[in-house]
Amino acid sequence: MVLAPGVIPTTDFYLTPRLHKVAADSLFHFDSRHLDESAKRLPAGAFVVIVRHAGADWLDFLYKHRNRWSGVAFLMDDDIPGAWRSSDVPFHYGTRTTGRYLRVRHLLSRVCDRVWKSTEALRKRHSHVESVVVGPLDFDPGRVPAPAGTRRWGYHGTHVHSREIRWLLPVVAAVHQAVPEAEFEVFGNHQVKKLFAAIPRVEVKPHRSWQEYLAHSRTHKMAVGVAPLLPGRFNAVRSHTKAYDIARCGAVGVFSAREPSVNAMGEAGVALLPDEPKVWAAEVIRLLQDDALRLHRFNRAREWMDAHFVHGDIADLIEGESA
Repeated sequence: MVLAPGVIPTTDFYLTPRLHKVAADSLFHFDSRHLDESAKRLPAGAFVVIVRHAGADWLDFLYKHRNRWSGVAFLMDDDIPGAWRSSDVPFHYGTRTTGRYLRVRHLLSRVCDRVWKSTEALRKRHSHVESVVVGPLDFDPGRVPAPAGTRRWGYHGTHVHSREIRWLLPVVAAVHQAVPEAEFEVFGNHQVKKLFAAIPRVEVKPHRSWQEYLAHSRTHKMAVGVAPLLPGRFNAVRSHTKAYDIARCGAVGVFSAREPSVNAMGEAGVALLPDEPKVWAAEVIRLLQDDALRLHRFNRAREWMDAHFVHGDIADLIEGESA
């Protein structure tokens, strides 16, 4: 039983590839924001995975029917307990994320018998709680590169990455001055539109659901995807899921030369750059103007992803192994 706050990327990156051996009629998804007591009709011995958060009503329900479950795991893919202390995310996001967790922390500890974390850095930060590392897996292989001549590039961060969006301003300005046919896409609101208003050929797309974003990234090709990750407490324990999002768009990635990209993508042939806008602009310009180089880089990254494309097995995690 997968209990998640709606359809979110965490479920796809960390669970979907690991559930491939579970028969469709034995896999149940519930929205953790709304209690559904039909869950008590699940077969006895069902294993429960709580993804990021579940409300008090659900946790009370799981405890009330605790004899029905073979185990309950809490999957955490960000520093949820420490988000409020992280200056590298918006204040309202940090306080809401941690506050929501604190309100049910005692219920989680009563219900869950194991904790899964997305990175070794996150596991070490909260080492007082016994846990295993459950890294992200590529759930969407088979991607192809954007065709030669594509000059569209972009950054697909959410509002949580407001620092990175502002940091990209001089990068976008320099690229578009050097490459007149370049087009940049970014997701954001009216404030983001104001930020980029003086730069030509920038399209600010409205934020969309995970399902809508998947449909967009599978059909809307880009040549280059940038993924700056500035220093910060919250960013320091993130995983490398952005690499898969970029490749799904048919793009080659440009990443910050720090974890998680250095460790995860070091052998993938991608650009790993310091936090210098001029260096990033020069790399993007080179990739937009040299299709042969871009396609070579994409193929090398795809080979790396194909080599690392493995289906995990939820049974390994249930038995307490890192994967």
